[in-house]
Parts: sequence; C-alpha cells; structure tokens
Amino acid sequence: MQINLGKLKLNKPLILAPMDGYTNIPFRLIIKEMQPDLMFTEFVNADAIIYTNKKTMNKIQILEEERPVAIQLFGHNPENMAKAAQIVEAFGPEVIDLNFGCPSPKVSGHGNGAGLLKNLPLLGEICEKVAKSVNIPVTAKTRIGWDFNTINILETGKIIENSGIKMLTLHPRTKSQKYKGEADWSYIKLLKENISIPVIGNGDIKSPEDAKRMYDETNCDGIMIGREAVSNPWIFRQTREFFETGNYEKEISFEERLKFCLLHFDLSVEYLGDQRAQFEMRKLYQNYFRALPNLKRFKRLAFSTTDPQEIRSHIENVMSIVNDHLIDSMELIPKVKWDA
Repeated sequence: MQINLGKLKLNKPLILAPMDGYTNIPFRLIIKEMQPDLMFTEFVNADAIIYTNKKTMNKIQILEEERPVAIQLFGHNPENMAKAAQIVEAFGPEVIDLNFGCPSPKVSGHGNGAGLLKNLPLLGEICEKVAKSVNIPVTAKTRIGWDFNTINILETGKIIENSGIKMLTLHPRTKSQKYKGEADWSYIKLLKENISIPVIGNGDIKSPEDAKRMYDETNCDGIMIGREAVSNPWIFRQTREFFETGNYEKEISFEERLKFCLLHFDLSVEYLGDQRAQFEMRKLYQNYFRALPNLKRFKRLAFSTTDPQEIRSHIENVMSIVNDHLIDSMELIPKVKWDA
C-alpha cells in the first residue's frame, strides 16, 4: 500500500533507523547520497527537550538538503511527551516518531522505550496525547514484547492503531533479547495481517536479498535499516538497484570508500567540531576500510594526533600506510590527552 504521512507519500520505502550516537547530521548526509526514502535523527529524551538541553536540541537540527526527516522521542509522561512533540514540531520534521522499543537499561529501565510494553494503557495514552498535540503525522516503533513470556505485539499494535498513530515499525525481538538471536519476521507478517495502518519491518537486514525476502515473507509496507547502514552505508543504494534491476554492485571500490570517508570526516568537522569529529570517526574507519589488511597501522597514526589536517592526510594516505611495515614502530606513540 502507499503510505500517506501528511504531504509525504511513500511506496515501499527504505528508511534509515534512529540510532543513538550514529544518525547525526554528518551521517545522515552520507546516507542521503545513497537515496533513502526517509531518515531518522538520533532518538531524544522528551524531558530533555522540554528543558532545552543543549546537547539534545543539537540532535534535532535538520538541514533542508537531508529531507524528509523524522524525529523520534522517548519518555513515559504523556503530558511531557505531548509538550516535547510540540517543541519538536517547530523544527520542521516531516514525521514525529514514538520510541516503544529501545532495550537499553538506561532507557527501558526508567519506564521509557521498551519499558512501556509492560504498561500498555500508558503507552496508549502517550500515543493519543501526542497525536492530538501536533499537526504532523505521528508514527511509532516497537518490539514484540518485554520477554518471551509476555509477547503482546497484537495487543500493542491494536492500541497504537486506535490511538491516531499513522504507521508502526516493528523490530521483532523482545526487549530481553536486545540484539541477540534472530529477528522473528513472522511477527511482522502477523502484525500486518491484524492492523490496518502501514507496517514497516526492521531487524536483520544485512543485504538487498534480505530486504526482498522480508517483503516476500511478511508483506510489510516498507523496510527500516539500522546497524547494517552503519557498517555499509551503501546498503540503501544497493537495495534500490536490486529491486529495480535484479543486480547490484556488491563490492564497493576502495576509491569510493575513500571518497566517502573523507567526506564524512569533513562533514563531522563542519557540524560537530574538531574534537568530537575525531572521536566520532574513530568508530567508523573500520567500516569504510574493512577490506584493508593491517588497518591497525592507520589507526595508530590517526589516533595519535588531535590535528584534523593531519588526520585527514592520514585518511588520504591510508593505502600506503597499511602497506608500510615501518608503521609497526608506532606502538611507542604516547596516548593523546584530550581536554575535558
């Protein structure tokens, strides 16, 4: 079915999932190059929005060139969630999404995220209040239940459907599983057969073939990709090519990986600042250059300086660095002390 989210019309969309610590502006601008249909910011705490926490407010900044964008909220107080949604609406997202699926103890342990799967009446009240408080579409993302003894996805889905929510994304694991084991896609199919609002499938999409199989097995209305987008930003482009032609570029060239790593670094410096950009990129080098042997040599050099121009030079020369056996002497480089 075509998904109608206000002015946003989607047909079998490929969606970037909200991921704390990853889906910031630089990362979204990289993914935008791969042609997703919708992207999510990092999820944010509704209470922090109300108190205009600077770090949180920075997470919901949106650039015109990255649209369409959704902002995801988490919290357990219906009034605060509604008030935060009104504040977020002023930032101009196409969609506001409600997080009922985060398994992190820091979130669910306080009754937020997947913690609300143990209190469905409160979950329903949050949905209703938020949906009525804003003029843009409100969607939600959830899991199949708290644990295997309390799987309640059909009840959850019905409550969400009847509360004014326009679309529901399901990650078919329990909260207790976190990201272990396999996502049970049969629950996506079950949910799709039992509610009338669009259902987005999420979980264990590691290739274009997986995306096609999810559509075929579940009849879902769209697909959300999270962790694989971090390790392989090209997954959106590859999947779209696969759907359109039956083929896709399976091996991304070193030249293209280098180009996008440099672009990601430059965007991080521009939007995050020198120091934070360097920390952010440290967790991404492995993904951009995972096919290269001896990448630890490059990392020793890149991690040994705080000068962004030096780091950029190391990125540009990564191929020669990993092939230079003399770099092994870098073991003696002292650790850099960062300002607090």
